[in-house]
Amino acid sequence: MATASSTSGIASSPAPRPLVIREYGLDWLRVFAFGVLIFYHSGMMFVTWGFHIENEEKSRALELVMLFFNRWRLPLLFFISGAGVAFSLRRRGWGTFALERLRRLGIPLLFGILVVVPPQIYFERLFRGQVFDSYWAFWKTVFDFVPYPQGNTSWHHLWFVAYILVYSLIGIPIFAWLRSGAGRGAVAALAGWVERFGPSVYLINIPSIAVGLTLGPHWPTTHNLTSDWANLTGSFVTFLWGFVIASSPRWLDLIERRRREFLIGGVLIAAIFYLAPLRGVPRELVSAYFGMLWIFTLIGYARHYIRRGSPMLTYCTEAVYPFYIVHQTVTIAAGYYIIQQPWPLLVKLLAAMTATFLGSWATFEVVKRTRATRMLFGLKPD
Repeated sequence: MATASSTSGIASSPAPRPLVIREYGLDWLRVFAFGVLIFYHSGMMFVTWGFHIENEEKSRALELVMLFFNRWRLPLLFFISGAGVAFSLRRRGWGTFALERLRRLGIPLLFGILVVVPPQIYFERLFRGQVFDSYWAFWKTVFDFVPYPQGNTSWHHLWFVAYILVYSLIGIPIFAWLRSGAGRGAVAALAGWVERFGPSVYLINIPSIAVGLTLGPHWPTTHNLTSDWANLTGSFVTFLWGFVIASSPRWLDLIERRRREFLIGGVLIAAIFYLAPLRGVPRELVSAYFGMLWIFTLIGYARHYIRRGSPMLTYCTEAVYPFYIVHQTVTIAAGYYIIQQPWPLLVKLLAAMTATFLGSWATFEVVKRTRATRMLFGLKPD
């Protein structure tokens, strides 16, 4: 899929850009990726894919838009999370890193299961017709520790936090090798090979495709960690690619230089995805490259155009994790009342998005002010 012009550009590569302490483009991309969730989870109430609460009227047009984000939003989050581990290990030892992961991921996960997620289940139960004397009467049932959907204990959207915690800890031996002399040499050799033979960049998707073809048919996505082998393994592969590529300015430079190629390829693969009635292996291939091409496109353009930090970026970078932790609870709590209104679907969607943003923002402004709440929402000590 590499064009002649892009291959020629690789052969006459410009001088490497100066080494920067922080990749501001990736920081903004992380903010963008989590911001997409506000739209996406708000939209889930208005499409036919099934959600905790659902509007009676559905929108096929909205579904088509959301399909575009569906192909790459989660892989992008896993990729950026792997990149974040690479940046974190620049200034931390292994023991400090493990403790930091447990504190910033484990504590919010436990707090989320017991406090943040239960309102989501409560409003879903109300939506399905169950009646409770009060929220507090419902909340007591969380401590029966009967897994959802039979019971009321779940991590819901915080499955992502659980998976990143697992990847961060079990991946330590892999990270250690990749940071060793041999590992750095292998990463550099791989980058050199791709620079010399441009189309080979598309081979890095083979592990993900193999996971989809071999595990996907037997292990549908469950987000429960124990019987989610296709999603668990495939997301780990993407996470590791994020670590590898972020560890190498040479790799990041390569993606930046070929950003136009990836954009053109992303547009073409999206057209095939929407227009061709694909099934089986062809659909798996198209879906896999849909994700890869758009992730590389976003990384390439973000890195090319964003080279400086700002007070707004600093603010958003801190806010994004608390936003993620609380956003779906706000969406479902507000959405429960919004979908009951006699409003047009678009008005309901905009109302849900606005409520989610404002509720998440208000939560961040509150929790950032004390040491205890900062810890519960995964923020660094003030």
